[in-house]
Amino acid sequence: MAIRNLGAIIIDTLRNDYIKKSFQDAGPRNYLLDLGCGIKPFRHIYNLTAKKSIGIDVAQSPHGTNFVDIIYDGKIFPFKNNEFDIVFCSEVMEHVPDPVLFLSEINRVMQIDGKLIMTTPFLVPLHEEPYDFFRYTKYGIKELLTRAGFEVENITPFADYFGVIIGINIQLYLKFWNILSKLTRIKLLYSEYNPFIFLPVVIPQWLYLLYLKIPLPKGLKRYLKRTTRGYGYTAVKKRSLSDEQN
Repeated sequence: MAIRNLGAIIIDTLRNDYIKKSFQDAGPRNYLLDLGCGIKPFRHIYNLTAKKSIGIDVAQSPHGTNFVDIIYDGKIFPFKNNEFDIVFCSEVMEHVPDPVLFLSEINRVMQIDGKLIMTTPFLVPLHEEPYDFFRYTKYGIKELLTRAGFEVENITPFADYFGVIIGINIQLYLKFWNILSKLTRIKLLYSEYNPFIFLPVVIPQWLYLLYLKIPLPKGLKRYLKRTTRGYGYTAVKKRSLSDEQN
């Protein structure tokens, strides 16, 4: 497994699995909007579903703009109404200063019955500062999506209480090795090839992913997942009253 972030093996794995399954469930689509696309890390997944795709982002994106098709102002999407039949938005909502306008714009550019696939963080550190504004509970994001004209199909937490504890405990430990690696200019010190990282950091995260396959009682599982690293959502654009009259 390719490791993008040593401290985020759990959430990266669960998020990737959720996104892959959501696109498989969505079925073939014609035109996809990758919203806040960055370097388009999920393009290899959605290209299997969408015939055509386009990615937009803001000029100040910390990921650069080399992969961005259209740079926009972060407010109004530069597209006509009802242009896309699927919109993908991963780990972006927390950086949006006006989430109501943002979701309304998504709804505007989507076709009726169009699919929205979205992920948001929850119990994670501040990042991409100072453009890190919000954390959403599953109830908060559902309320916002409903107000914006969506019907929420699915809400899936990424990890539970134990996954959060593992993630928090390894953050400071990894910070030490990251600093040491930079001071000594020995890159291998901050990698899975360092046994002092592989054993206390990588192995516990892999074991946790195996633990998630254990069939726990539903009540206990539901309780543990009240504490989570983030969420995945799928929603569908509802037909409005004016649409029905037309």
